[in-house]
Amino acid sequence: MLLKNTFFKPLIIYSWIFYLIVSLSCAPKIIKPSIPKDLPPNEIPKLSFNQLKNQKSFRFNLHFKTDIPAQVEAEFDGSVILPNQEKRTGTWQRMGEKVTTQIKGVGDFQYELKDGKWEIHPRGEESNILIEIERILTFSEFELKSKDSHQMVFGFKPNLVFLDPTRTKRMTGTMFIHGSSLLPNKIQVSDSAQTALWEIRFDDYNRINKISQPFTPKVRIQLTSESKIDNRTKAILIERFQQLGYQSRTKTFSSKLGPVLELQLERDISEPILNLLISQGQVKIYSGDWLESKTFQSDTGPIKYFQFKPVKLHQLMLTNQSIERAEAILDQGPEPTLDLYVNPKNTFKYQGTGKFLFLELNDELIGYSPISSNQLLDKLIFKEIGDVLKVTAIATIINSETIKPVFKFSNKNQL
Repeated sequence: MLLKNTFFKPLIIYSWIFYLIVSLSCAPKIIKPSIPKDLPPNEIPKLSFNQLKNQKSFRFNLHFKTDIPAQVEAEFDGSVILPNQEKRTGTWQRMGEKVTTQIKGVGDFQYELKDGKWEIHPRGEESNILIEIERILTFSEFELKSKDSHQMVFGFKPNLVFLDPTRTKRMTGTMFIHGSSLLPNKIQVSDSAQTALWEIRFDDYNRINKISQPFTPKVRIQLTSESKIDNRTKAILIERFQQLGYQSRTKTFSSKLGPVLELQLERDISEPILNLLISQGQVKIYSGDWLESKTFQSDTGPIKYFQFKPVKLHQLMLTNQSIERAEAILDQGPEPTLDLYVNPKNTFKYQGTGKFLFLELNDELIGYSPISSNQLLDKLIFKEIGDVLKVTAIATIINSETIKPVFKFSNKNQL
Protein backbone atom coordinates (compact mmCIF):
# COMPACT_ATOMS: atom_id res chain seq x y z
CA MET A 1 0.00 0.00 0.00
CA LEU A 2 2.84 2.39 0.81
CA LEU A 3 4.44 1.57 -2.53
CA LYS A 4 1.20 2.34 -4.34
CA ASN A 5 0.85 5.78 -2.67
CA THR A 6 4.48 6.59 -3.35
CA PHE A 7 3.98 5.76 -7.02
CA PHE A 8 0.83 7.88 -7.51
CA LYS A 9 1.90 10.98 -5.57
CA PRO A 10 4.37 12.20 -8.29
CA LEU A 11 1.69 11.58 -10.93
CA ILE A 12 -0.75 13.81 -9.05
CA ILE A 13 1.87 16.55 -8.67
CA TYR A 14 2.82 16.40 -12.36
CA SER A 15 -0.86 16.47 -13.35
CA TRP A 16 -1.39 19.66 -11.37
CA ILE A 17 1.73 21.23 -12.88
CA PHE A 18 0.51 20.33 -16.39
CA TYR A 19 -2.95 21.78 -15.59
CA LEU A 20 -1.42 25.04 -14.37
CA ILE A 21 0.79 25.36 -17.45
CA VAL A 22 -2.16 24.81 -19.78
CA SER A 23 -4.35 27.22 -17.81
CA LEU A 24 -1.73 29.95 -17.83
CA SER A 25 -1.03 29.51 -21.54
CA CYS A 26 -4.75 29.90 -22.30
CA ALA A 27 -5.23 32.92 -20.05
CA PRO A 28 -6.11 36.13 -21.90
CA LYS A 29 -3.34 38.64 -22.38
CA ILE A 30 -3.84 42.21 -21.26
CA ILE A 31 -2.44 44.73 -23.69
CA LYS A 32 -0.29 46.89 -21.41
CA PRO A 33 -0.25 50.66 -21.82
CA SER A 34 2.73 52.90 -22.35
CA ILE A 35 2.63 55.19 -19.31
CA PRO A 36 4.53 58.48 -19.38
CA LYS A 37 6.74 58.82 -16.30
CA ASP A 38 5.50 62.33 -15.55
CA LEU A 39 1.80 61.53 -16.02
CA PRO A 40 -0.27 63.48 -13.44
CA PRO A 41 -2.61 61.28 -11.36
CA ASN A 42 -5.70 63.16 -12.60
CA GLU A 43 -4.89 62.06 -16.17
CA ILE A 44 -4.93 58.33 -15.33
CA PRO A 45 -8.74 57.88 -15.82
CA LYS A 46 -8.53 59.12 -19.41
CA LEU A 47 -5.52 56.88 -20.01
CA SER A 48 -7.60 54.05 -18.55
CA PHE A 49 -10.36 54.70 -21.10
CA ASN A 50 -7.80 54.60 -23.92
CA GLN A 51 -6.43 51.41 -22.40
CA LEU A 52 -9.96 49.96 -22.54
CA LYS A 53 -10.27 50.82 -26.25
CA ASN A 54 -6.91 49.18 -26.99
CA GLN A 55 -8.01 45.75 -25.78
CA LYS A 56 -9.46 43.09 -28.08
CA SER A 57 -12.67 42.52 -26.11
CA PHE A 58 -14.42 42.76 -22.75
CA ARG A 59 -17.71 42.07 -21.01
CA PHE A 60 -19.77 44.54 -19.01
CA ASN A 61 -22.79 44.84 -16.76
CA LEU A 62 -24.70 48.12 -17.04
CA HIS A 63 -27.33 49.25 -14.54
CA PHE A 64 -29.06 52.62 -14.52
CA LYS A 65 -32.22 54.23 -13.19
CA THR A 66 -33.84 57.63 -12.81
CA ASP A 67 -37.13 59.05 -11.56
CA ILE A 68 -37.23 62.15 -13.80
CA PRO A 69 -39.36 62.66 -15.88
CA ALA A 70 -40.67 59.13 -15.15
CA GLN A 71 -39.58 56.05 -13.22
CA VAL A 72 -37.16 54.15 -15.49
CA GLU A 73 -34.72 51.37 -14.66
CA ALA A 74 -32.64 49.08 -16.89
CA GLU A 75 -29.95 46.45 -16.56
CA PHE A 76 -27.89 44.87 -19.34
CA ASP A 77 -25.19 42.25 -19.69
CA GLY A 78 -23.04 42.97 -22.70
CA SER A 79 -19.99 41.95 -24.71
CA VAL A 80 -17.74 44.13 -26.86
CA ILE A 81 -15.26 43.13 -29.54
CA LEU A 82 -13.14 46.09 -30.48
CA PRO A 83 -13.30 48.18 -32.55
CA ASN A 84 -16.95 48.04 -33.61
CA GLN A 85 -18.98 45.05 -32.40
CA GLU A 86 -21.25 44.85 -29.38
CA LYS A 87 -24.17 42.82 -28.09
CA ARG A 88 -26.28 43.39 -25.00
CA THR A 89 -29.26 41.65 -23.46
CA GLY A 90 -31.34 43.03 -20.62
CA THR A 91 -34.57 44.48 -19.31
CA TRP A 92 -36.24 47.87 -19.21
CA GLN A 93 -38.75 48.80 -16.53
CA ARG A 94 -40.88 51.83 -17.29
CA MET A 95 -43.65 52.84 -14.91
CA GLY A 96 -44.23 49.23 -13.82
CA GLU A 97 -43.95 47.70 -17.30
CA LYS A 98 -41.05 45.30 -17.88
CA VAL A 99 -39.61 44.71 -21.37
CA THR A 100 -36.81 42.34 -22.37
CA THR A 101 -34.52 43.55 -25.15
CA GLN A 102 -31.64 42.19 -27.19
CA ILE A 103 -29.50 44.46 -29.37
CA LYS A 104 -26.41 43.89 -31.49
CA GLY A 105 -24.25 46.57 -33.08
CA VAL A 106 -21.94 45.67 -35.94
CA GLY A 107 -20.12 48.40 -37.85
CA ASP A 108 -22.59 51.08 -38.90
CA PHE A 109 -25.70 48.97 -38.30
CA GLN A 110 -27.75 47.92 -35.31
CA TYR A 111 -29.97 44.84 -34.97
CA GLU A 112 -32.91 44.68 -32.56
CA LEU A 113 -34.80 41.46 -31.84
CA LYS A 114 -38.55 42.11 -32.02
CA ASP A 115 -41.23 39.41 -32.12
CA GLY A 116 -38.61 36.80 -32.92
CA LYS A 117 -37.16 38.69 -35.90
CA TRP A 118 -34.12 40.93 -36.22
CA GLU A 119 -34.77 44.47 -37.39
CA ILE A 120 -31.87 46.44 -38.89
CA HIS A 121 -31.37 50.18 -38.27
CA PRO A 122 -28.54 52.71 -38.41
CA ARG A 123 -26.39 52.19 -35.34
CA GLY A 124 -27.16 54.28 -32.25
CA GLU A 125 -25.76 54.78 -28.78
CA GLU A 126 -27.91 52.00 -27.35
CA SER A 127 -25.51 49.48 -28.96
CA ASN A 128 -22.25 51.37 -28.39
CA ILE A 129 -21.23 51.51 -24.75
CA LEU A 130 -17.96 53.31 -25.59
CA ILE A 131 -19.91 56.43 -26.61
CA GLU A 132 -21.68 56.51 -23.24
CA ILE A 133 -18.43 56.07 -21.32
CA GLU A 134 -16.62 58.69 -23.37
CA ARG A 135 -19.37 61.26 -22.77
CA ILE A 136 -18.99 60.79 -19.02
CA LEU A 137 -15.22 60.96 -18.94
CA THR A 138 -14.14 63.38 -21.67
CA PHE A 139 -14.92 66.69 -19.97
CA SER A 140 -14.63 65.54 -16.37
CA GLU A 141 -11.97 66.60 -13.89
CA PHE A 142 -10.66 63.77 -11.73
CA GLU A 143 -9.33 63.68 -8.20
CA LEU A 144 -7.44 60.71 -6.75
CA LYS A 145 -9.33 59.60 -3.61
CA SER A 146 -7.41 56.48 -2.60
CA LYS A 147 -4.74 54.12 -3.88
CA ASP A 148 -3.27 50.74 -2.92
CA SER A 149 -1.42 47.94 -4.73
CA HIS A 150 -4.67 46.60 -6.24
CA GLN A 151 -6.77 49.59 -7.16
CA MET A 152 -6.99 53.37 -7.58
CA VAL A 153 -10.21 55.26 -6.86
CA PHE A 154 -10.99 58.61 -8.52
CA GLY A 155 -13.82 61.02 -7.91
CA PHE A 156 -15.27 63.31 -10.58
CA LYS A 157 -18.26 65.42 -11.50
CA PRO A 158 -20.18 63.46 -14.16
CA ASN A 159 -21.85 64.55 -17.38
CA LEU A 160 -25.03 62.47 -17.61
CA VAL A 161 -27.89 64.78 -18.49
CA PHE A 162 -30.39 61.99 -19.19
CA LEU A 163 -30.20 60.88 -15.54
CA ASP A 164 -30.99 64.40 -14.31
CA PRO A 165 -32.55 66.45 -17.15
CA THR A 166 -33.71 69.13 -14.70
CA ARG A 167 -30.18 69.42 -13.23
CA THR A 168 -31.61 69.49 -9.71
CA LYS A 169 -29.74 66.47 -8.32
CA ARG A 170 -26.27 66.59 -6.83
CA MET A 171 -24.53 63.98 -8.95
CA THR A 172 -21.10 62.53 -8.15
CA GLY A 173 -18.97 60.00 -10.01
CA THR A 174 -16.43 57.40 -8.91
CA MET A 175 -14.06 55.45 -11.14
CA PHE A 176 -12.25 52.33 -9.92
CA ILE A 177 -9.08 51.43 -11.88
CA HIS A 178 -6.96 48.29 -11.62
CA GLY A 179 -3.59 49.11 -10.08
CA SER A 180 -1.27 47.38 -12.58
CA SER A 181 -3.17 47.05 -15.87
CA LEU A 182 -4.86 50.48 -15.48
CA LEU A 183 -8.04 48.96 -16.92
CA PRO A 184 -11.32 50.21 -15.44
CA ASN A 185 -13.01 47.90 -12.94
CA LYS A 186 -16.13 49.98 -12.34
CA ILE A 187 -17.60 53.43 -13.02
CA GLN A 188 -20.45 54.66 -10.85
CA VAL A 189 -22.51 57.83 -11.05
CA SER A 190 -25.33 58.66 -8.63
CA ASP A 191 -26.91 61.21 -6.37
CA SER A 192 -26.70 60.82 -2.59
CA ALA A 193 -30.10 59.12 -2.34
CA GLN A 194 -29.42 56.97 -5.44
CA THR A 195 -32.69 58.05 -7.07
CA ALA A 196 -30.53 58.42 -10.18
CA LEU A 197 -27.82 55.84 -10.86
CA TRP A 198 -25.55 54.79 -13.75
CA GLU A 199 -23.10 51.98 -13.00
CA ILE A 200 -20.96 49.82 -15.24
CA ARG A 201 -18.71 46.92 -14.24
CA PHE A 202 -16.03 45.43 -16.50
CA ASP A 203 -14.58 41.92 -16.61
CA ASP A 204 -13.37 39.08 -18.89
CA TYR A 205 -10.92 41.21 -20.83
CA ASN A 206 -9.82 39.60 -24.11
CA ARG A 207 -11.76 36.36 -23.60
CA ILE A 208 -14.40 36.92 -26.30
CA ASN A 209 -13.53 36.34 -29.93
CA LYS A 210 -16.86 36.30 -31.76
CA ILE A 211 -20.24 38.02 -31.85
CA SER A 212 -22.59 36.32 -34.28
CA GLN A 213 -24.26 38.72 -36.68
CA PRO A 214 -28.03 38.41 -37.11
CA PHE A 215 -29.45 37.94 -40.57
CA THR A 216 -33.05 38.48 -41.67
CA PRO A 217 -33.36 38.31 -45.46
CA LYS A 218 -35.52 40.98 -47.09
CA VAL A 219 -34.56 40.58 -50.77
CA ARG A 220 -34.03 37.49 -52.92
CA ILE A 221 -32.02 37.81 -56.14
CA GLN A 222 -31.45 35.01 -58.65
CA LEU A 223 -28.56 34.99 -61.11
CA THR A 224 -27.82 32.50 -63.88
CA SER A 225 -24.42 31.36 -65.09
CA GLU A 226 -23.19 29.30 -68.03
CA SER A 227 -20.40 27.74 -65.93
CA LYS A 228 -20.09 25.98 -62.59
CA ILE A 229 -20.47 28.10 -59.43
CA ASP A 230 -17.97 26.88 -56.86
CA ASN A 231 -17.68 27.67 -53.15
CA ARG A 232 -14.76 30.03 -53.74
CA THR A 233 -16.90 32.19 -56.04
CA LYS A 234 -19.66 32.36 -53.44
CA ALA A 235 -17.16 33.35 -50.72
CA ILE A 236 -15.76 36.16 -52.90
CA LEU A 237 -19.24 37.50 -53.63
CA ILE A 238 -20.27 37.41 -49.97
CA GLU A 239 -17.10 39.33 -49.06
CA ARG A 240 -17.77 41.96 -51.76
CA PHE A 241 -21.30 42.55 -50.50
CA GLN A 242 -20.12 42.66 -46.89
CA GLN A 243 -17.45 45.27 -47.67
CA LEU A 244 -20.23 47.49 -49.01
CA GLY A 245 -22.40 46.96 -45.92
CA TYR A 246 -24.72 44.27 -47.32
CA GLN A 247 -25.01 41.08 -45.30
CA SER A 248 -25.84 38.19 -47.60
CA ARG A 249 -26.45 34.45 -47.86
CA THR A 250 -26.07 32.33 -50.98
CA LYS A 251 -27.23 29.00 -52.32
CA THR A 252 -26.97 27.33 -55.71
CA PHE A 253 -29.21 25.00 -57.68
CA SER A 254 -29.70 23.80 -61.25
CA SER A 255 -32.29 24.99 -63.75
CA LYS A 256 -33.05 24.67 -67.46
CA LEU A 257 -31.09 27.89 -68.01
CA GLY A 258 -28.02 26.50 -66.25
CA PRO A 259 -26.56 26.90 -62.75
CA VAL A 260 -28.42 29.44 -60.58
CA LEU A 261 -26.99 31.47 -57.73
CA GLU A 262 -29.57 32.77 -55.26
CA LEU A 263 -28.53 35.77 -53.16
CA GLN A 264 -30.46 36.77 -50.06
CA LEU A 265 -29.83 40.29 -48.75
CA GLU A 266 -31.09 42.02 -45.62
CA ARG A 267 -31.85 45.21 -47.56
CA ASP A 268 -32.48 46.24 -51.16
CA ILE A 269 -29.72 47.10 -53.62
CA SER A 270 -29.80 49.07 -56.87
CA GLU A 271 -29.30 47.17 -60.11
CA PRO A 272 -26.15 49.11 -61.20
CA ILE A 273 -24.37 48.34 -57.90
CA LEU A 274 -25.57 44.73 -58.02
CA ASN A 275 -24.17 44.30 -61.54
CA LEU A 276 -20.82 45.67 -60.37
CA LEU A 277 -20.57 43.37 -57.36
CA ILE A 278 -21.41 40.21 -59.34
CA SER A 279 -19.02 41.04 -62.19
CA GLN A 280 -15.82 39.11 -62.91
CA GLY A 281 -13.71 42.07 -61.81
CA GLN A 282 -11.23 42.04 -64.68
CA VAL A 283 -9.12 45.24 -64.68
CA LYS A 284 -7.04 46.60 -67.56
CA ILE A 285 -5.29 49.96 -67.74
CA TYR A 286 -4.43 51.31 -71.18
CA SER A 287 -2.61 54.34 -72.46
CA GLY A 288 -4.70 56.35 -74.90
CA ASP A 289 -6.06 59.65 -76.16
CA TRP A 290 -9.39 61.35 -76.64
CA LEU A 291 -10.61 61.55 -80.24
CA GLU A 292 -12.59 64.39 -81.73
CA SER A 293 -15.76 62.76 -83.00
CA LYS A 294 -15.83 65.02 -86.05
CA THR A 295 -12.27 64.30 -87.16
CA PHE A 296 -11.42 60.65 -86.59
CA GLN A 297 -11.56 58.36 -89.62
CA SER A 298 -12.72 54.79 -90.01
CA ASP A 299 -9.09 53.63 -90.33
CA THR A 300 -8.17 55.03 -86.91
CA GLY A 301 -8.38 51.50 -85.50
CA PRO A 302 -10.34 50.03 -82.58
CA ILE A 303 -12.25 52.75 -80.74
CA LYS A 304 -13.96 52.60 -77.35
CA TYR A 305 -16.20 55.11 -75.66
CA PHE A 306 -16.02 56.69 -72.25
CA GLN A 307 -19.28 58.44 -71.33
CA PHE A 308 -20.13 58.81 -75.08
CA LYS A 309 -16.70 60.31 -75.85
CA PRO A 310 -14.53 58.31 -78.30
CA VAL A 311 -11.18 57.05 -77.06
CA LYS A 312 -8.26 55.53 -78.94
CA LEU A 313 -6.46 52.97 -76.78
CA HIS A 314 -2.75 52.39 -77.47
CA GLN A 315 -0.98 50.02 -75.07
CA LEU A 316 -2.01 47.73 -72.23
CA MET A 317 -0.02 48.98 -69.23
CA LEU A 318 -1.37 47.20 -66.12
CA THR A 319 -3.80 44.44 -65.08
CA ASN A 320 -5.24 43.04 -61.83
CA GLN A 321 -1.98 41.28 -60.99
CA SER A 322 -0.09 44.60 -61.08
CA ILE A 323 -2.39 46.39 -58.61
CA GLU A 324 -1.61 46.25 -54.90
CA ARG A 325 -4.80 47.89 -53.69
CA ALA A 326 -7.55 50.36 -54.54
CA GLU A 327 -8.94 53.14 -52.35
CA ALA A 328 -12.08 55.23 -52.74
CA ILE A 329 -11.13 58.81 -51.85
CA LEU A 330 -14.32 60.59 -50.85
CA ASP A 331 -13.25 63.83 -49.20
CA GLN A 332 -10.43 65.35 -51.26
CA GLY A 333 -12.45 67.36 -53.78
CA PRO A 334 -15.85 67.98 -55.35
CA GLU A 335 -16.09 64.38 -56.60
CA PRO A 336 -14.78 61.04 -55.35
CA THR A 337 -11.71 59.56 -57.01
CA LEU A 338 -10.33 56.05 -57.24
CA ASP A 339 -6.69 55.72 -56.19
CA LEU A 340 -4.85 52.65 -57.44
CA TYR A 341 -1.54 51.64 -55.87
CA VAL A 342 0.76 49.57 -58.08
CA ASN A 343 2.75 46.68 -56.64
CA PRO A 344 6.32 47.93 -56.04
CA LYS A 345 7.74 45.17 -58.25
CA ASN A 346 5.51 46.33 -61.13
CA THR A 347 6.23 50.06 -61.00
CA PHE A 348 7.99 51.66 -63.95
CA LYS A 349 8.37 55.01 -65.69
CA TYR A 350 5.80 55.73 -68.35
CA GLN A 351 7.24 55.75 -71.86
CA GLY A 352 4.09 54.98 -73.80
CA THR A 353 2.15 56.95 -76.37
CA GLY A 354 -0.93 58.80 -75.19
CA LYS A 355 -1.57 61.56 -72.71
CA PHE A 356 -4.01 59.60 -70.56
CA LEU A 357 -4.42 56.27 -68.81
CA PHE A 358 -7.88 54.73 -69.12
CA LEU A 359 -9.26 52.30 -66.55
CA GLU A 360 -11.26 49.42 -67.98
CA LEU A 361 -13.38 47.17 -65.76
CA ASN A 362 -15.06 44.16 -67.34
CA ASP A 363 -14.39 45.55 -70.84
CA GLU A 364 -15.97 48.93 -70.06
CA LEU A 365 -14.04 52.19 -69.70
CA ILE A 366 -14.94 53.70 -66.32
CA GLY A 367 -12.32 56.38 -65.56
CA TYR A 368 -9.22 58.20 -66.76
CA SER A 369 -6.02 59.71 -65.39
CA PRO A 370 -3.68 62.23 -67.07
CA ILE A 371 -0.15 60.89 -67.58
CA SER A 372 3.16 62.44 -68.66
CA SER A 373 6.37 60.97 -70.04
CA ASN A 374 8.77 59.53 -67.43
CA GLN A 375 6.08 59.66 -64.73
CA LEU A 376 6.51 56.82 -62.26
CA LEU A 377 3.53 54.49 -62.35
CA ASP A 378 3.19 53.79 -58.64
CA LYS A 379 -0.06 55.56 -57.71
CA LEU A 380 -2.78 56.42 -60.23
CA ILE A 381 -5.76 58.69 -59.56
CA PHE A 382 -8.79 58.06 -61.76
CA LYS A 383 -11.55 60.65 -62.18
CA GLU A 384 -15.16 60.89 -63.39
CA ILE A 385 -16.08 57.39 -62.22
CA GLY A 386 -19.35 58.20 -60.49
CA ASP A 387 -20.87 58.82 -57.11
CA VAL A 388 -19.52 57.71 -53.72
CA LEU A 389 -21.32 54.34 -53.73
CA LYS A 390 -20.13 53.45 -57.24
CA VAL A 391 -16.50 54.39 -56.53
CA THR A 392 -16.58 52.44 -53.26
CA ALA A 393 -18.07 49.41 -55.03
CA ILE A 394 -15.37 49.49 -57.71
CA ALA A 395 -12.61 49.75 -55.09
CA THR A 396 -14.16 46.75 -53.34
CA ILE A 397 -14.18 44.70 -56.56
CA ILE A 398 -10.58 45.54 -57.45
CA ASN A 399 -9.44 44.62 -53.92
CA SER A 400 -11.16 41.24 -54.16
CA GLU A 401 -10.24 38.25 -56.28
CA THR A 402 -11.65 37.91 -59.76
CA ILE A 403 -14.33 35.31 -60.42
CA LYS A 404 -14.74 33.01 -63.45
CA PRO A 405 -18.53 32.72 -63.92
CA VAL A 406 -20.34 35.40 -65.90
CA PHE A 407 -23.61 36.06 -64.08
CA LYS A 408 -26.79 37.33 -65.66
CA PHE A 409 -29.60 38.86 -63.65
CA SER A 410 -32.70 36.67 -63.63
CA ASN A 411 -35.17 38.10 -61.10
CA LYS A 412 -35.51 39.90 -57.77
CA ASN A 413 -38.32 39.85 -55.25
CA GLN A 414 -39.00 41.15 -51.73
CA LEU A 415 -39.31 38.58 -48.94
